[in-house]
Amino acid sequence: MLFLALLSISWLIPAGMLAAGLMGQLGAFLVLSLAVVIYDTLQALFILVLARQAWLQHRAIPEVAPEPPARAAPAIAVIIPAWNEAASLPATLASVLNQVPQPQQVIVCDDGSTDDTLVSLAQRFDLEGEGRLHRSRRHPSVWLLAKEHRGKGDSINQGVALSAAEVVLILDADTELLPGALAALGNSFAREPDLDAVSGTLLPRCPATPQGRLFAGFQRYEYARNHLWRLAWSQLGASLIISGACSAFRRTTLVEIGGFDPSSWAEDYEIMYRLQRHRRDQGEPCRVRVQPALAVRTEAPGRVGVFLRQRRRWAGGFLEPLIRYRSMVGNRRYGRLGLLYLAHNTFSVANFLYPLAWFLAGLALLADPPAGFEALGLLALVSGLVGLLLTGLSTRLYRLGFGRGEVSVQGALIELILRPFFYLPLNALSHLWGYTSTMTRRRSW
Repeated sequence: MLFLALLSISWLIPAGMLAAGLMGQLGAFLVLSLAVVIYDTLQALFILVLARQAWLQHRAIPEVAPEPPARAAPAIAVIIPAWNEAASLPATLASVLNQVPQPQQVIVCDDGSTDDTLVSLAQRFDLEGEGRLHRSRRHPSVWLLAKEHRGKGDSINQGVALSAAEVVLILDADTELLPGALAALGNSFAREPDLDAVSGTLLPRCPATPQGRLFAGFQRYEYARNHLWRLAWSQLGASLIISGACSAFRRTTLVEIGGFDPSSWAEDYEIMYRLQRHRRDQGEPCRVRVQPALAVRTEAPGRVGVFLRQRRRWAGGFLEPLIRYRSMVGNRRYGRLGLLYLAHNTFSVANFLYPLAWFLAGLALLADPPAGFEALGLLALVSGLVGLLLTGLSTRLYRLGFGRGEVSVQGALIELILRPFFYLPLNALSHLWGYTSTMTRRRSW
C-alpha cells in the first residue's frame, strides 16, 4: 500500500504543477514547487552530511590504526565479461596486468562475440586449450572462456564459477583500472573480513569530438554526485547501487545468493536488492563500501543516440527491481533501507518530469503578467541560490573525499547553469523510453 501511495504521489506532483499553471492557479503552483525545492534541499543536505562523515572516518583510519590490516589481503580474480570488445579489451587487460600486486586470475568471458575478439586475444596472449576454455602461455593468470551469447549476467556467473579467489572484481571490457586500484580493494576486504561488496569510482571518458567533450563535461559532474550519494548511504548500511563497470564481491557471497540474474535489464542493480533482502531476512547486516581508490576510467556515451540508449536501460533498470521488490518499501524489517532509501526512490520515480512541468506551467503563467513573472522569478531565485550552494559544497566534498581533481567548483556551476538546456531534456526522454520499455517488456541493449 505504501509503495502504491508513494508511486501515485510521485506522478501527481508534476501533474499538479502543470495543471495549476494551465489553470492559472498561482498559489497552488508555488506551494507545490517550493515543497519540491525544500524536499530536494533537505535530501541533498542529508547526503552531504553523511558523505562528509564517511570521508572523515576514511581519513582517520591511518591515524587510529596505523598498523597494517590484521589479516593479509585476499586473493582477487578479475572477471571481464565481453561482447564485441576487440578494440577496448587490450587496454583493459593491460591496466589489470600492470597492477601491483597482480590478481590471482584474469578471466575474460566472451559472450559469443561476432567480431575478432577471440582471434586478437589468441594472438596477443598465445592462448592454449581446447573447447571453450583457454589459458595464456605468456600470462598464466589470464584465461579466456568462449561461451554462447546469453548476456552479461550469465557471463559473470560462469566467470565466478571458474574463479578460485576469495574476492572477484567485475570489470567491464571498456574500463581501465588506475594504478593502485587492486591494492586498495585488497586492503578493504582485509580490513573488514565480513565485507560483502565494494563499489569503485568511475571516471567517464568520452570520444575526443566536440559532441563527446560536451557529454564528458556533463557526465563528469553527474558521476561525482552519484559517488557522493553511494558514499552517504553506505554509512547507513543501505547501499543499493554499486558501479556495474567496476564492482567487487566476496565470492562466497555471490554463490550464496545465486549469482547475477541473467534476465535482469540492470543486473548490477538487481543483485544489490537481492543481497540486501537476503542479509536482512537472515537477521544480518549487509556490508557494502565505496572505495575511492578503486578508481577506473570507463567509456561513456559521447553521442545523443548512444546516451539515450544507455540511459533508457538505466531508467528501466531502476524501475524494474523497484517494482519486483516493492514489498521492501517502507518495511521496517529492512531498516533504513526500506524506511528511507526505498521510500525516497519510490517517491522520486517521476522526478525527471519536474523540469518539464515547471517549463510548461511557467509558459502558461507568463500569459498572466505581472503575477506570473513575480512567481516564476521567486521560484527561480530560490532554486538558483539553493543550487549554487549545494553544488559548491558537493563538488568540494567530492574533491576531498575521492581525491579527484577532474572536477572544479567553477565547472560544476557552469554545468548547473547549462543542464536545463541540454542534459535534462535528454534525461526526461530516456526515462520515458526506459519506463515504457519496462512496463511493456520491450527491452533491448
